[in-house]
Amino acid sequence: MSDRPRVYTTEGVILRRRNIGEADSIFTVFSPTEGKFDAVARGVRKARSHMRGHLEPLTRSKLLIAHGRTLDVFTQAETISGYRAIREDLDACTFALYCAELIDRFSADREPHQDVYSLLLDVLDALDAKAPPHAVRHFELSLLSFMGYEPQFDACALCGARLAEEDVLLSASAGGFVCHDCRSRAGAGRVISVRAIKVLRYTRASSLAQFAALKLDEQLGREVQSAVAELIRYALDREPLSGKYLDQVARLPRLAPPVSDRDDVQSL
Repeated sequence: MSDRPRVYTTEGVILRRRNIGEADSIFTVFSPTEGKFDAVARGVRKARSHMRGHLEPLTRSKLLIAHGRTLDVFTQAETISGYRAIREDLDACTFALYCAELIDRFSADREPHQDVYSLLLDVLDALDAKAPPHAVRHFELSLLSFMGYEPQFDACALCGARLAEEDVLLSASAGGFVCHDCRSRAGAGRVISVRAIKVLRYTRASSLAQFAALKLDEQLGREVQSAVAELIRYALDREPLSGKYLDQVARLPRLAPPVSDRDDVQSL
């Protein structure tokens, strides 16, 4: 007979939901102590449900859960942070849902990863505080690093040679930047400008908040996004479901005027 407790408590961020039956929903949660897991909330779609609103995607909640035969069952839920500013902004909500999808796709069931959980909270807090879109690049690259896919940005990924300060090839299959002499055996990739190289390298030396404070013009922001998107696609071996929509949102014109090439990136 199992000696595990009948109920357990944890906090977690709700990554997604799937409705079943007339009033129930299954939620995917990412927790610092339990990892990623699914649990069902009975009657949560009823107007009188006491958990209604505490289990919405992109909500950080304190949870009381009972072990079930096939699925665990939520018995109580209390919101820690509802990230209201994210929900009221289309761009921020799109970026946050994309980050939640990456956590879902990269994480194995019931494998706790405190660093990744803290990373998710950092990006949600940043987006809730109106961080610019490129803050997500820091999240993506940090997540790749935690999951064992850290790209080589400091030297040639194939021969280890020091890279000259010039445009270089970024090859996801090779594992990062590739020097001119190794391009013929690097496979597919894209040539990255010196400015984008500096931005990508800065993720290693900065916190998410410091990286978000960078001023990137629209062209540079798109270049960095496209570069990181290739690394994500290669690691997942698929396009994230929200990836195309994320790209469309990134291409929308911004109200802020572009900064000159002499601004923050040049000082990195």
